[in-house]
Amino acid sequence: MKLPQFILIVPVLLLAGSLFVGCGKKETEAHEEEVPAGASFKAGKGVSLTDETRQILSVEVTDVTEQKLSAQINFNMQVFGEKHHPAIREDDHTGCDVHGSGVLSPDKAASLRTGQPVQIQTQAKESFAGVVLAIEKAITLDETEIIIGITNAATKLKPGDFLSAVVTLPREETVTVIPRAALLHSVDGTFVYAVNGDAYFRTAVKVGAEADGFAEITDGLFPGDAVVTKAVDSLWLIELRATKGGAGCTH
Repeated sequence: MKLPQFILIVPVLLLAGSLFVGCGKKETEAHEEEVPAGASFKAGKGVSLTDETRQILSVEVTDVTEQKLSAQINFNMQVFGEKHHPAIREDDHTGCDVHGSGVLSPDKAASLRTGQPVQIQTQAKESFAGVVLAIEKAITLDETEIIIGITNAATKLKPGDFLSAVVTLPREETVTVIPRAALLHSVDGTFVYAVNGDAYFRTAVKVGAEADGFAEITDGLFPGDAVVTKAVDSLWLIELRATKGGAGCTH
């Protein structure tokens, strides 16, 4: 007998609620609840759903593709106390009226060059143009200081303000990419749910650059593969219920 849709959706919603609220719940207690109707998990195959449950969860899938993806380096910075006189030439930022600094890991800092443009944003989402003025020697083994000049900001920024900064590095070569929404970040690493026949198999991936809503995949997927982009968390919850009784958290 075909169950009404509302009967199918209730166990799914109860599952999600119990996992999010009870993260860290004792496994013996968690195993008393079952995987929702219309969903199953098999090691080596992945999560399987009936057509009706797939519709209820609004599962969406897209192909893994290749495209040119600009690399973006994101970091936080803080405004300096001293101010500088603006340069006469608009394209010369060496005399920017506000300076700030942030830190990056040495491997990311190695991609930067003085003179590169920087997009800067305040916590209130106000944007400013800036430029990389200097890349200092590593402060520690895992931190390199980046000095940024910000144009026409003396009247709007004050010493101590925290800002977000983005340096975009264009690349000519194509890379393997997926929508960022397909990524599942967990305590065990970064994964996607790849289409595996009639199931969805959780697959470990390594992520490179991220820009414009896409993420570069450096390992784990190939062009032509297909991944889930919507209801990723729901698939993860179903797998957790089947394998660990829900004793797991994403971050």
